[in-house]
Amino acid sequence: MRELKSKDNTSICYERLGSGPGLVIVGGSLADHHMYHPLAEELSKSFTVYNYDRRNRGISGVSKNHSVDTELEDLEMLISQDSTPKVVYGHSAGAALAIRAAAHGMNIHKLILADLPFSLLDENKALSAENHEKEYQAIKELINQDDKEGAVRFFVKDFGMSKEELDGFISSDGGQAAIEISPTLIIDYKILGDGLTPADLLERIKVATLTLTSDYGLASSQDAAKYLRDCSIHRLESPTHMASPIDIAKPIIDFMNARL
Repeated sequence: MRELKSKDNTSICYERLGSGPGLVIVGGSLADHHMYHPLAEELSKSFTVYNYDRRNRGISGVSKNHSVDTELEDLEMLISQDSTPKVVYGHSAGAALAIRAAAHGMNIHKLILADLPFSLLDENKALSAENHEKEYQAIKELINQDDKEGAVRFFVKDFGMSKEELDGFISSDGGQAAIEISPTLIIDYKILGDGLTPADLLERIKVATLTLTSDYGLASSQDAAKYLRDCSIHRLESPTHMASPIDIAKPIIDFMNARL
């Protein structure tokens, strides 16, 4: 793993694989670089891949200075290691962070957004935003009570797991790692704003964008596409956290080749 120092001197650690155009992977909630290493290896056949641990995750530094702004500063540091624009792949909450980065005009060549985590800007938007705020407050209260396991259980409760499956996840190495970094959920909820499709940010994005989605998240991708200047949607058979690296990488490579 390599290391960079952020503006506030927090260590941001990353692996660099492959050669070719630069591509930065921005991970989602309760994940560190290990979750994305198989995808990074597959993408490294076509790209120079930067797979990093966001602050307070994995082997990156622990910092009390954790906010949406410091997350953006860390990502910009990865993107700006040299003068070449980067492709940015964001997954779930990482996609929300990538959207903010592109809207802020960072040196991004193309944008890949997987499993968008937003609710629709439809007739139910007020209720959706209210539910997002309730979830955020519940997560924050559990973290403040140092109930990290409770925070993880609350966060993944709607992922379709049975009680037995959830218990198995919690007791697994991955579950224990998720519990350790669960305080980062507070910032991920802030990155999502009100939890609705961020039309104002999407309208500021100038680069071509690909969204990857299963049928479950198709409506969210279609809602986002209304506000993007240049958006393609690719449907996968399953959400990307369940899809094979090959199935995720192929549409990304096809998208890049089509936009040369």
